[in-house]
Amino acid sequence: MTKKIAISSFWPLPQDVLAKISSTAPGHEILDLSTNPSEAELQDCEILFGNVGPDVVSKMPSLKWVHAQTAGVEGYISPAMGLREDIFLTNSSGAYGISIAEHMLTVTLMLLRNASGYVAQQQEHTWKFLDTARNIHDCNVTVIGMGDIGGRYASICNALGATVSGIVRSKRNSKPAYVDKLFITDELDEALANADIIALALPGTGETAGILSRQRLANLKKGAVIINVGRGSAIDQDALIEILASGHLGGAGLDVTTPEPLPQDNPLWDMSNVIITPHVSYGGRDNPSELVVGKFVRYLEDYLNGKPFERVVNRGAGY
Repeated sequence: MTKKIAISSFWPLPQDVLAKISSTAPGHEILDLSTNPSEAELQDCEILFGNVGPDVVSKMPSLKWVHAQTAGVEGYISPAMGLREDIFLTNSSGAYGISIAEHMLTVTLMLLRNASGYVAQQQEHTWKFLDTARNIHDCNVTVIGMGDIGGRYASICNALGATVSGIVRSKRNSKPAYVDKLFITDELDEALANADIIALALPGTGETAGILSRQRLANLKKGAVIINVGRGSAIDQDALIEILASGHLGGAGLDVTTPEPLPQDNPLWDMSNVIITPHVSYGGRDNPSELVVGKFVRYLEDYLNGKPFERVVNRGAGY
């Protein structure tokens, strides 16, 4: 019986990347799930790289380790997936920070500089000064979720002259130099009180659902801008629409929504102070080939050598 590594990738993996996986595990056969293998072929899969549904996992009785291509693992820890407790679960956290933080910065500056207003004027061939631009310099930025993604964005904002506050789950003995103050989740209202920019980089868990509630949105500083690249469930979306429409908030950059895809009749599409991207902040093809797969290969070496993984997903915490 030949052990197999099942591959299910969002992007076509280059041949040199597949060759790297093969050379790291010469005793394993690579099984490309995009070829729709038979149930018999799935029986011998010991390792799974990528994100699949319960219909596939249920046909892999030999599975010992799953490495999610994403940072989020809601699908795998859901009871519906039925992933056995004895199966190692790791993720690609840390592989997307560079790309997503750059996306966050791009959207932040577009909103502050009223890029959409000038794009509209360009389409109309109108040459007119819109006296609405704001600088990120001296803004108060509150980053909710200080993992790899939130931390990188906080660092960039600090470098541009912003005052940065970070929200973490529990108290830490020290804070990064690029953060002026760290708050714990219980202190969120205090951290939001004077924020000009609120950025969310949170996993989808029971604790993060609705963290920006209607009340918190209403209490935000007038003109505040919201950036969300974590999960749409973190924001009360109906309340966000109402408060944006009222003119209280300065805008929102949403790479994630509820649901996804966002329905075509949702009011967010037509708001001039909202930038919507279809959950693409993770970036281009450099991520799977150089970062995501690179991390998987390092973990694969440890697995085959009987070494513990650098980090295993805490299923209780959700990440």
